[in-house]
Amino acid sequence: MKPRSSGSLQFDTISDGYDEGGFTQAENIQEYHTCMVAIGSKTLADLIIKHKNTANPIDCIIYDPFVPWALEVAKNFGIFGAAFFTQTCAVNFIYYQVHCELLKLPITSTPISIPGLPVLELEDMPSFISMSNSYPSYLERLVNQFSNSEKADAVLVNTFYELEVEVTKDKFTTDLESFAYRMFL
Repeated sequence: MKPRSSGSLQFDTISDGYDEGGFTQAENIQEYHTCMVAIGSKTLADLIIKHKNTANPIDCIIYDPFVPWALEVAKNFGIFGAAFFTQTCAVNFIYYQVHCELLKLPITSTPISIPGLPVLELEDMPSFISMSNSYPSYLERLVNQFSNSEKADAVLVNTFYELEVEVTKDKFTTDLESFAYRMFL
């Protein structure tokens, strides 16, 4: 894909290794992920090198934590890396609870009490949590998005106070506040 430009920002793409048909070319999600890590890391590194001695070298990589290897590539080149969590803060906090093993899966009893959130029923949980055995590979990716985010230079979060008033009320509760400051602020 040809690079696009918008003022001082330029957007380039990297390969997942399946340029002809994307995910559908892979035999399964594990194969796709393995190829994406290998090819994605290489094409991202190639892109950084390509722009290194230009008037606009790459000096920041904003990446989705679903691809934590992007931060590793950025760090290998001494580039600023910013994790951009695209799901809402409350949903990310639930996945973070699973990542830290504070919320055990499968959930066997309700209601579910998570610090900083209202009491939840199973149907209130993200579908990958409420049906944790249905797509284990995807759940693993969601939970592992926190695997190296503490090493990011910045963390960006998708949130809107009015939509998450319960989560953000009173500057967060202790656990959620700690999470937000560690991961998102």
